[in-house]
Amino acid sequence: MNTIWQWPGFLRKLGISLLFLFAYSNATGIPLPGQGIAQNKGLAAGAGLGILSSSGCKTLWTWAGQGNYAYNSNLSGGASIKFLGGNLDSVNNLVNQRYSINAKFTHSKPRYALFLGPVFSFENTNLSTLRKDLIKEDRDFEPEPEMETDTECSNSYAKMGSSIGYHSGGGFLLTPNWGINFGHGLDITFNGTLIASFSSAIAFNLREKFEKLKKNTENLWLSLEYSTSLTRNNAIAHSAIFGAMVGF
Repeated sequence: MNTIWQWPGFLRKLGISLLFLFAYSNATGIPLPGQGIAQNKGLAAGAGLGILSSSGCKTLWTWAGQGNYAYNSNLSGGASIKFLGGNLDSVNNLVNQRYSINAKFTHSKPRYALFLGPVFSFENTNLSTLRKDLIKEDRDFEPEPEMETDTECSNSYAKMGSSIGYHSGGGFLLTPNWGINFGHGLDITFNGTLIASFSSAIAFNLREKFEKLKKNTENLWLSLEYSTSLTRNNAIAHSAIFGAMVGF
């Protein structure tokens, strides 16, 4: 009679658990909201390009960038910048730059990272009027008519200004090469406007696919992020950003 030896059930489960733990412990970092990375130490930077759509306004181009330094696995800090630009509505053109400084207190594990921290932001908003010259058939110029430049869209951006608040969120590794993250932020401007934001993203670990990237970086992720924000007057904005983040 032949006897086939098999591992006891608990040893088989232990072996599978150790295999997964080893795989995730070799992951170089965990992608976070806003083109960020949770890493044990060092400098990380991210950038992204996308579009933003607000209630009743035209779609704007947006560009975002951030830099962050991790002092250890629990504490990091940095700065970020976000540009918006384009024809805001049928009357106004918008160029908006929003600058922020932040800190993160992070709880990290091999498969996930959770963070919470304060944010201070200030911005520079340039609203310019779109004007058209009316030309007669005889090429004489008519006086330019008066235009109403105050619109719902322009007023919503004019009321923002500097703010203070917090951001929080988490990143999770589905596999060593794929991750997801979720974020939340709450800001109150100095003129009393409350802004709540939510985001989610999926990220791919590009570093593990190239030997040169393994030698020269600690992290390199690509991400596709969707976010939405709303203010107290029920103005809602949606944005989608394709970005990359690198750590050293």
